[in-house]
Amino acid sequence: MNTTPYALISNRDMRSLLMRYTAAHVTDDLVSAWLDRLAGCTAADVQEAFAGLGPAAARATPSEIADRIEAASDRTAVASPDVVVPLVRRPGAKAGTRRDYYRQAGVRGIRAVYAAMGWEHHPDRELARAVPCPFCKARTWAVCSPLSRNRAGVRELRDRATGMHPSRLDRAKKQLARTSTPRTEQETSR
Repeated sequence: MNTTPYALISNRDMRSLLMRYTAAHVTDDLVSAWLDRLAGCTAADVQEAFAGLGPAAARATPSEIADRIEAASDRTAVASPDVVVPLVRRPGAKAGTRRDYYRQAGVRGIRAVYAAMGWEHHPDRELARAVPCPFCKARTWAVCSPLSRNRAGVRELRDRATGMHPSRLDRAKKQLARTSTPRTEQETSR
C-alpha cells in the first residue's frame, strides 16, 4: 500500500481495471470482493500491479495484486525514503500543464528504472532533451531521430553516450550558459 496523496481506489476505477485486465465477467459482487481485499490502495497502485503481471493479469486474484502492491511499496521505501511525491493535477488544469505533468511523470519513471537496474544516466542527455534539435527537428523532450543526413545533405551522427545529435547538445549548453551567466551591474542598469 502506497502512502501517496492520491485518492483511494473507487468502485468505478476497480470496475474499469477489472474490465481491462481480467478475463472475468465483471459483476457488482466481483468488484466489491476486489475492493474489500484492496482497501487502502490507490488506483495507480492497482493498475501498476496489473500491468506488471502482463498477460497473467487475466487470471490474477486480489491477493496477488495486494502482494505486488505491498512488495512495490517496500522496494520504494527502501530504495528512496525521501522521495517527494507530487500532488495529483487539478481537474481544471490547462492542457500545457497536463502535458508537463505527464512528461515529468515519465522522466521520474525512467529515472526509477535506471536506479532499479543500476544503470548510469548520462547527465547531458537530460540537458539536450530540454531544447529542440536543430538537425532532425525533434521537439523538446523528444528523443532525436536516427536521421544521419538531412535534406540539405548535412551529415551528423548521434552521440553514442546521449543518443542525441551534437548540435542539440551544443544548443542546450549555450542556452544554459546564457541563462546561468550572472548579469553585470552595467547590463542591469540599462
